[in-house]
Amino acid sequence: MERRGSNLPRVGDYNQLLVLDLVRRGACISRVELTRRTGLSGQTVSNICARLVGAGLIEPAGRTEVETGARRTMFRVVPGGRYSVGLHIDPARMTAVLLNLAGEVVDRASIATPTTDGPEDALDAIVAAVDDLARRNRVPRQRLSGLGVSTPGPVLADAVVGPPNLRGWGVVRLREELERRTGLPVVLEKDTIAAATGELWAGGGAFTDFAFVYLGTGIGAGVVLDGEVKRGSSNNLGEIGHLSGDPDGPRCPCGGRGCIALTCAPAHLVAAAVDLGALAPVDLQDHLGVETALTRLCALADAGDANCTAIVERSARAIGRAAGQLANVLDLATVVLGGPNWSALSAIYLRVVPPIAASLLTVGNVHGVQVCGTTLGEDGGAIGAASLVMSSMASARSERLFLPG
Repeated sequence: MERRGSNLPRVGDYNQLLVLDLVRRGACISRVELTRRTGLSGQTVSNICARLVGAGLIEPAGRTEVETGARRTMFRVVPGGRYSVGLHIDPARMTAVLLNLAGEVVDRASIATPTTDGPEDALDAIVAAVDDLARRNRVPRQRLSGLGVSTPGPVLADAVVGPPNLRGWGVVRLREELERRTGLPVVLEKDTIAAATGELWAGGGAFTDFAFVYLGTGIGAGVVLDGEVKRGSSNNLGEIGHLSGDPDGPRCPCGGRGCIALTCAPAHLVAAAVDLGALAPVDLQDHLGVETALTRLCALADAGDANCTAIVERSARAIGRAAGQLANVLDLATVVLGGPNWSALSAIYLRVVPPIAASLLTVGNVHGVQVCGTTLGEDGGAIGAASLVMSSMASARSERLFLPG
C-alpha cells in the first residue's frame, strides 16, 4: 500500500520524507507524479522539492514531453548526497559496508570477529573499520548520516543482552559506546530485523509483505507487513529457533524435537559431516572455522557427494517447514531466505524449500507462497544496518506521523 501525505503543516517532516522516498525509489519522477502519488497539493510538493534540492538530496534530471500541457521537470536522488555505514556483528566475522542514498554499496570490509572475552577488541576493530571506509572513499563527515549496527539478540533499548555466541559480552551498551567512540549517531537493531529492513529499503522494494529467514550462526526471522518492518513489544520479534523443522529430530534443550535452532545450526551440520568422515574434525566453538567448514560441506553437496547432500537437504526440509509455518501464521505470499551462510546453502535450499513451504500452506486455494533468495547477498546484515540509518532519514513510515494535541 502506497503512503499518502497530509497537507497539515505540522506533518511537514513526514511529507518531506515521503517525497524523498518516492524519488529514491524511482529512476526519475516529476512533481506532477509526486503530487498524484502523495495526495499533497502541487504547491506543497514544489516547496518540498526545492528544499530537497537545496539540501543536495535530489536534483533535476531534465524535462520530459507529455501529451498535453507543459514539459515536466523530472527529479532523481543524488546518490552521494548522504552516506551511512552498516555493521553486522556475527560470531564468525564482522562486516561493514558504506551505503549511499540510492541504496548502493560503495565499499565493504570484513574481519574475523575477535575471540577474546568481552567486547573491547571488537569495539576497537569496529571504530577502525568505520574510519577506514570513510577515509578511503573520501566521504565528508557532514555527509555521513550515522552508523547502523546489526547484532545477534537479544537486544534491549541501546544494549545487547548476553548474545549466546559472543563470549563474555554480557550486557553491552553498544549504541552509547559506539556513539562515544565514533562521534556518529548509532542505530542498533537485531540482525534479523536489520536484514529485513535491508531487503525492503536497499533491495528494490519488490515485496511489501514477507518474512526474511536469516541463516547465520543463529537462525531467526524478520517480518515486513504492509511495507513496514515489525519489531514486537521489545524489538526482538522473529525468534523462530524453536519452531520444529523435524518432528522426529533430536531432542532440543527446550523439550521439543527437531527445533531449527539445533537441527539447522552450522555447527550441527558440520558435526554431522565430521561424524560421517566427509569433513576433517573442526573445533565447533570456533565460529569462523565452522563457517569455513560449512562452505566446504555445501560445495561437496553441490558436487554430488551423497552424504553431504543428505545433510544439507535435511536442514533444507526443516527450513521449508518453518517457512510454511511462517506463511500460515502471518498470511504471507513471500518468504525470503538470506544471511551470512546463504551463498553456500542457496543451491540446495532453493530446490528443496519452496515445494515444502507450498505444500504446508493452508490457504493455497486463495494464494500461493513464493520462496526466493535475498537480493543483497551475504552482506545483507550489514546492508540492512546501513539501511536502518538511511530509512530513518529517507523513508516515510506510519510511526513518524504523530499529531500532538
